[in-house]
Amino acid sequence: MHTLLIEGHVKPGKKSEFITTWNREILPNLKKQPGFVDEILLFGTAEPEAGVGIGLFKTKEDAERYHREVFPRLVGTVQHLMTGPPTVRQFNVEASETFRIAAKAAA
Repeated sequence: MHTLLIEGHVKPGKKSEFITTWNREILPNLKKQPGFVDEILLFGTAEPEAGVGIGLFKTKEDAERYHREVFPRLVGTVQHLMTGPPTVRQFNVEASETFRIAAKAAA
């Protein structure tokens, strides 16, 4: 399994709009990608504008295809909400455990 770790910062006051756009635009497109397994979106507790996306793909080739062919278009849907372009790093998954993780309901 292969992971794309995507890091970026949303503009102050734009986190909710970012998450809405992520749910409506980015996640549905991710689910259509060959080899896509899962995506986790995280935001910092001490730095709430700092976001991290962890995208899991079956193979390195699947992750690289997504990053090369689809990711640039999807970033365009949220770029106006961000302070700059996101950074992307790639990792091999060396060990994992399956958990049923659900997002906390918005308060």
